[in-house]
Amino acid sequence: MDTKALAKVKSLLGESVDYEVVKTIADMVESQLLVRIGAEEVPYELDYIVINVTVARFNQIGDEGKSSMTIEGESASWLTDLFEPYEKDIRAYLDNRDKASNGVRVRFL
Repeated sequence: MDTKALAKVKSLLGESVDYEVVKTIADMVESQLLVRIGAEEVPYELDYIVINVTVARFNQIGDEGKSSMTIEGESASWLTDLFEPYEKDIRAYLDNRDKASNGVRVRFL
């Protein structure tokens, strides 16, 4: 994650969090997105996804594996795939990238 994106995450989470943990989560989120888009680095158009998913994942620490919880009448639910809200944007990015390359994609196995 670049310095500007990390600064945005810091501004969203506040100063009192462990930024080694945030950086680790951001690196993992970035790796997941790179697999989804088949790239070696996250394009600036998709930086916001890394930022938002990093914040969401940070906020789930301690609640890994839960899909919902109710305590004293208050309930919470979590997405199992934090990228789900961004699937349309990821697909649009991939479609635009394919159009820009005239639909030619090369994959090495």
